[in-house]
Amino acid sequence: MRVKSWLIVLAASLLIAGFGHNQAHAAPYEGYTYNYWGDAVKSPIAFLPSRVITGDEAGTGAWQSPLDLYAAKDGLLYILDSGNGRIVVLNEKWETVRVIQEFNHDGKKDSFNNPEGLFVTEAGQIYVADTENRRIVELNQDGTFVRAIGAPESDVLSDTFEYFPRKVIVDKAGRIYVVGRGVFEGLIEFDSDGRFTGFMGTNRVQFDPVDLFWKTVSTKEQREKMIRFIPLEFNNADIDDGGFIYTTTADKNSLSAVKRLNPSGIDVLRVNGEFSPVGDLTFNRSSFVDIQVSSNGVYRALDSTRGRVFTYNEDGNLLYVIGQLGNQIGTFKNPVAIESYGDAIYVLDRDLGRITEFKATTFGSLVNEANRLYSSGKHTEAAKLWQEVLRLDANYEMAYIGIGKSMLREGKYKDAMTYLKLGNDREYYSKALAKYRREYMREYFGMYMTVAIALLISVIVWRRIARTRNERGVRDVAN
Repeated sequence: MRVKSWLIVLAASLLIAGFGHNQAHAAPYEGYTYNYWGDAVKSPIAFLPSRVITGDEAGTGAWQSPLDLYAAKDGLLYILDSGNGRIVVLNEKWETVRVIQEFNHDGKKDSFNNPEGLFVTEAGQIYVADTENRRIVELNQDGTFVRAIGAPESDVLSDTFEYFPRKVIVDKAGRIYVVGRGVFEGLIEFDSDGRFTGFMGTNRVQFDPVDLFWKTVSTKEQREKMIRFIPLEFNNADIDDGGFIYTTTADKNSLSAVKRLNPSGIDVLRVNGEFSPVGDLTFNRSSFVDIQVSSNGVYRALDSTRGRVFTYNEDGNLLYVIGQLGNQIGTFKNPVAIESYGDAIYVLDRDLGRITEFKATTFGSLVNEANRLYSSGKHTEAAKLWQEVLRLDANYEMAYIGIGKSMLREGKYKDAMTYLKLGNDREYYSKALAKYRREYMREYFGMYMTVAIALLISVIVWRRIARTRNERGVRDVAN
């Protein structure tokens, strides 16, 4: 029986190893994550390309420089075909439902002029950042015109302020947030009636220490010719179900490439790991051009530098990386937008004019479900899935941390320390160590005290015996 059990385990191990090997060869890119020390570590592929569609295949004609994509709650997929000045709507079977290109505005035909951003509310209202027309256009789901929101008007705006809306998002209260071209003050905020209410979430000023030194030793005329230190502008945004706004900044030197803004505009992004969500930890850093928020606090950032999608959990830990630049199916030439619906991820390629759909592999499904249970507080159930993840990838630190935290909650402090050490989670390892010491002392304190008291009594008795013997010896000598 023992031999038979070993044969079963060996066969299962070979099956898993073969599964991961085949996946790596089938994918047009390699999977990897970063460990505690910032080193890239190979990992099984989490998502593989499942299908691709172009404008010709959708029956609408080629898409010209499409710039944005939105997956609505009802499963409809909206493509902003910017070069053709239209919106193409596909259903879950990728059949064209409608094309919105013209609309009646005050009794006249109107159209878009190089629009760059698109957002759809749960009620089906469509908001378009009509960039070159310098306005936000709201449409009903069928494409009928509702209103146009022009440039903000306020005394706080300078006379040189130029309004070119690039991206737009809308919260559940109807407030509208706009990413403007060349706007460094933050997101442009409008109320539900379209009135300008101010700016939100300004980035901190970034500066080069070398430039700062030269500014301090230069003359006034020389300083005026130098580049001024100004905040970085946002280039994209998304909003979660709780009303928190996620933004991206394309600057490769920024340590806050992703932000999570609360209603007051304060960044409350959680970063529990050693590195903030900046993409690749290499000399040539990532440049995020889009962000998409999923359920359970998971968010995905699209990198235009290498054409990769970085997926993070609510704690800012990297879960997996998919995609890269290339000519194969599943790679990109110029990725500009990312969305997800159900278990699928969609990436829009501007230069190729196509959408690539990715579906989760066994590894990706396990990680997603384990993280979902983990984030909802079901650590025991999550630990079982994390064990399965480790069978596919023994270097996956998040799995060790998940199991360690589960054991910590169950009071298995010594086992928790083992897993948390393997996951390089020093904070929770210290917590497990402190509780283990307390439990150990509680369990063995009585025994240690008994031994200590016994030793103390033995020492006292021995000293008395020794003193008595010495006194007898002295008396014997005296006699």
